[in-house]
Amino acid sequence: MRKKYVLIILAAVLVAADFAVWSQVPVTHTRWCKLSDFSYDSSKESTVSIVRSDDTTLPEPASRMASLTYAQIAAMVDRAIDLAGGLAGRIPSGARTIVIKPNIVDPALNGSGVNTDTRVVKALVLHLYHLNPDYEIKVAEAAGGWARPGTPLAPAWSMSTDGYAYCGYKGMIDSLQADPAYPDLKLEWVDMNYDSTVAVAVPEPRFSDDQQVIYLPRTLVEADFIINTPVMKVHSTSITVGLKNWVGILPGMVYGWSHDQGYNKNGIGLNHAAGHLQKNIVELHRVMPEQFVLVDATMGKEVSKFDSGISKRMNMIVAGEDVVSVDAVCAELMEVNPEDVEHVTLAALAGLGQNDLSRIEVKGGTVEQSRAPFIKAAKVQSTELKNSSYPYWGQSNRTWLLKGAFSQLNMDHDYLGGEAETAPVPGQDGWSEPVYFFDDVIDPAAFYGGTTDGINYAFSYFTASADSRAQLWVGSNQEMTVWLNGAVVYQYQSGFRQIKLPNESVLIDVKEGLNRLLVKVGQRSGVSTFGLNICENVTDKNYAGNRLEGLKFISSVEPEYARGDLNRDSRVNIMDLISLLGAMRSAEPDLQYDSNSDGKVNVFDLLDLLHVLSENN
Repeated sequence: MRKKYVLIILAAVLVAADFAVWSQVPVTHTRWCKLSDFSYDSSKESTVSIVRSDDTTLPEPASRMASLTYAQIAAMVDRAIDLAGGLAGRIPSGARTIVIKPNIVDPALNGSGVNTDTRVVKALVLHLYHLNPDYEIKVAEAAGGWARPGTPLAPAWSMSTDGYAYCGYKGMIDSLQADPAYPDLKLEWVDMNYDSTVAVAVPEPRFSDDQQVIYLPRTLVEADFIINTPVMKVHSTSITVGLKNWVGILPGMVYGWSHDQGYNKNGIGLNHAAGHLQKNIVELHRVMPEQFVLVDATMGKEVSKFDSGISKRMNMIVAGEDVVSVDAVCAELMEVNPEDVEHVTLAALAGLGQNDLSRIEVKGGTVEQSRAPFIKAAKVQSTELKNSSYPYWGQSNRTWLLKGAFSQLNMDHDYLGGEAETAPVPGQDGWSEPVYFFDDVIDPAAFYGGTTDGINYAFSYFTASADSRAQLWVGSNQEMTVWLNGAVVYQYQSGFRQIKLPNESVLIDVKEGLNRLLVKVGQRSGVSTFGLNICENVTDKNYAGNRLEGLKFISSVEPEYARGDLNRDSRVNIMDLISLLGAMRSAEPDLQYDSNSDGKVNVFDLLDLLHVLSENN
């Protein structure tokens, strides 16, 4: 018995000592900014085409499960380009150099789904040739999976195979160069790992602190037009399609193999660690954008993008001008919510394109009829954040309204004077403007700079397309309470813990339309962090963790006004009549004053308003 008590006392001492050490460690906070600092254009629209092998307009339609011939793939490529608006009007007049950037990861057999199928690139080359035989076409890649045999100081593993030949690209390019049917074809292969470079400054504000300058291959810098031709696959970044393919533009003789260590460990490598890689992907596109994207979705990869992954036949070509839109559509085709993919959502916020599916016109096949679930790859996360029970964490909602820090740590006290009824307006009544966090770990203490114990609140509205049973995935390092539409749906009251993504998952009921979400978290010694996502009610670990389809987090809602309150002052009186008379004199009256909702502002609105006023009085 005495031994048992000694062990308990010893354990308590160790816990206390660990807490004492932990509490002295300098706090590292998640970066944040005001949402208004981004250049996102929510009204931007784009077009993405989907062409499947069974498209009946093709010369030789084929089953989605069939092995395709070159002629069938070429017809799909031509149609996808045409449906997406074509290249003839996009390539500038007088342009000569066209660069095609495939996705070549490792030495792997053609058609396995690891690398862009050579037949897709061949079809694109000939499409360009038929547009203008004077184009100088360069197929250019800086593969991370091999170095040219004999490259000094390259790691030994990278020189086992000549991937250019093994992957089929040498044979494809050699055969086109020698084909008498294309006597004027100007085509070459460029290994950008050995290209001369141009240093380009990353524009401010930078999303990553890793690079102030990126060394770009001269082949891309001097190109007149760049076409991104990735494969549709999963990866630790969730998906790897057009945006992720840009890691392959970095020259190995600067960035090393696989572009993460720097050549001969020179310190210039691209940081692939959790919290860095996806932001660096966006930075690459900010300094070197492409002008068109053509996705090889004939054969993809699930579980892993490498040869060890499972090949998944899709028999599709996807194309578009907007790489963010193309990636968002491809995510949907893989049954991954694009709202869960950091580099897609961040690229949209950065102004690189549109990720809102309601603003993307899909031509050809539909997403609903073309999609198929891909087994996910475990996401890159800091080791301490991993929860083996939930192998795939999508993405926390990263934009919140904040209120705090309240100086007492009492989870039972209502500091808002009505927690259940909270429905804040950004920037009013002590609530912040919308704040964006650059990580899945939401960190109110970073915003308030607090170092003492206390309480913080975070709030978000969201809309849902239907009443749904969903999973609330939550994690925190402190006490945490979550309200959904005024009801408590989650509580953790036991003090400090190691944050996981997630710590727990609980079932919740989401209602169609507008919902209110309030989070209350404790703060200890300047630490107050949490993560939260609302996911589909899926229990299969291969596919679980998708943000609920049709759910959209939003920072504010338009207030509801009573009928007749035309001047939006929350009262219906003679002032509304005066405002309406003024609007009627305008050449283009604001439809805010359309009292009878017929799409016009005229005398009938005056009659309608008089009727409302008489009823109120």
